[in-house]
Amino acid sequence: MPGSPLTVMTVPPDVRTIRLMPAASRFTPPTGRSLGRTAVALAVGFVVLCAAVVAVGWLLTHPLRSAMRGENDVNRWFADQRTGTLTDVADAGTLVGETLTGLVVLAVLGIAFAIWRRTWWPLVFVGVLDAGLGLFYLAGTELDPRQRPPVRILQSGLVPNASFPSGHTGTATAIGGVLAALLWAYTRVAKAVLALLVVVPAYTMVSRLYVGAHHVSDVVTAFLYAGLWLLLCTRMLLPARESGPQPGRDAGSPSLSNVAR
Repeated sequence: MPGSPLTVMTVPPDVRTIRLMPAASRFTPPTGRSLGRTAVALAVGFVVLCAAVVAVGWLLTHPLRSAMRGENDVNRWFADQRTGTLTDVADAGTLVGETLTGLVVLAVLGIAFAIWRRTWWPLVFVGVLDAGLGLFYLAGTELDPRQRPPVRILQSGLVPNASFPSGHTGTATAIGGVLAALLWAYTRVAKAVLALLVVVPAYTMVSRLYVGAHHVSDVVTAFLYAGLWLLLCTRMLLPARESGPQPGRDAGSPSLSNVAR
């Protein structure tokens, strides 16, 4: 209309500066490394660690077989301490390390942190970690068969020559370690509090010795390879802890809403 003032609509600066996330960055790990470099590092680390597990198993079952017979005294000592109450406590420790327990707990942790932080990397972290632990265990039991301790085993259905390594210990280490790693990456929980989560695998390790399912070297080896794999997966797939407050979203980490576009 001639002579009438025209309303000029301006676009807010914040809207003008919005940019869609490039497709490539949606798959960039929160560490800032490329997806290719991350995959290669994980693959190399897995191969090296898997070879080390098999090598340790071979040493225990071949050149060191006679020397490791002293471990049986530890299992006999635990067998001598058995009571109804302690057996119930050990059964609970075994339950913590069951495969089904691990799958459920790790899935819940991965989903919970993914929804809370709006990024899928906790799920990727949990999936890669659990898959690696399963393959380590499979390699050890298949390539390094080892007889279980010469005591009465309180758990039925165990394969007699699958003592090495302890799968229950690996699972329990994953449960405590994943919770610690996710809290470390995404919260400000104190280090001392996170360190307390080591009681989870320790509880299962002692329980497995008590029921006579494994030798000391079986549970220690499982704890070590699970811990090392956990550290590698944490370093490659989770953001580094920052000294300041955590932002709402992690830089370089793809949000679920962006991936869904």
